[in-house]
Amino acid sequence: MATAELDERKQTILEALGREIHRQAETDLAEIDLVALAVAVDRALSGDGGRPDAPTDDGGLPDELKAASEG
Repeated sequence: MATAELDERKQTILEALGREIHRQAETDLAEIDLVALAVAVDRALSGDGGRPDAPTDDGGLPDELKAASEG
């Protein structure tokens, strides 16, 4: 199988995957955490690094704080 040419983006992805796989190997996991790999790549590519299953913040304030300012 031919090795793909590594441009800067692919090199960044490769390095992020390598770091995350190494980190996981040190924790004695029974299987690779693919979500953690995806988060590591996202973070390396300047994403937010958030996990897909994490609760999202809609930027809104709790109702008790809104009521005073609407008043």
